[in-house]
Order: sequence, then structure tokens, then C-alpha cells
Amino acid sequence: MRSITCISAMLIALPAFAEPPAGCFARTYSDAHLAKHPAQVVKGISIVFDPDFEPGHPWMDVQVEVADQGHAAGQGGAVYGQIARCFEDARAGTGWSCAVECDGGSMRIDRLNSAEMLVRLEYFLMNTGDDCGGEVDLAEVPGETVAYKLERQPDAACAGRW
Repeated sequence: MRSITCISAMLIALPAFAEPPAGCFARTYSDAHLAKHPAQVVKGISIVFDPDFEPGHPWMDVQVEVADQGHAAGQGGAVYGQIARCFEDARAGTGWSCAVECDGGSMRIDRLNSAEMLVRLEYFLMNTGDDCGGEVDLAEVPGETVAYKLERQPDAACAGRW
């Protein structure tokens, strides 16, 4: 009986990760912000979660407008997309990370609530199609972590954002 009680207590102590919510999170960075962060390659970013695409394994759809600076200089205004599959990850603050197929990188979701989301990444390729290549890496410096803070928006704000 004691072992059943111990096992039950251990299961209760395990973190329960809620799935990321369906909905839109977005941010457009001001010219003043970009001037203070000359390596940042993201002018605008939106993320929409689709928990129904594959039940139990939500997907995120990421859209980015590129800033004309950092390693993306010359691509300013270009718009790229990416789809990433989300999975439970005890290292992430929320318990979720989302990865791109074909080794295109991943994002950890460090904070997620009804008002905002904070993601961190070291490598995350954006592209223009369904192939495995990439046009731009959202990391400012290869191998160094970068964070993006997005705010909850009405769902319509992410539809056709760019």
C-alpha cells in the first residue's frame, strides 16, 4: 500500500502541461527598437497555434516580416513562413517547444498566458515554400539565444498579416 501511495504522489507531482491555446500572438517592432538592436532580423512576427491539426500535438504557424539589418540586410520587407510541430519539453517554461521538420530549428515557449507569449530560439529557419531549405534564420547570431515577446491579438489580426 505504501508503494502505491508513493507512486500516486510522484504522479501528482509531475508537471501537467496544458496545450498551447488556439489563437493569434503578434508583434511589430518599431524603428526605434530596431535601431537599438541592429542584429535583430525580425521587423514583425505572428504565431498562430492550431491544436486541431493533429490532436495532442499542436502546430504553430509562424509568419515573419524581415528587418533590413543584421545578417538579413538586403532582405528587408521580405515575408517568410514556417510551420513547426509542438511537443512537451520539460526544459521550456511552459512545457512546450515547437520544431521545424528537416532540422530547421525550434522555439521554446518560455511564457504563455492569455495576454502574451515569450519564445526563445537559437536556430529557426523561415522559408517561402514546403521544401526543407530556409531563407533566413531568426537567430541574430548563430548559436546564441534570442527571445521574442509577442502579445495576444484578435484572431483576425494574424490572417493575412503581411
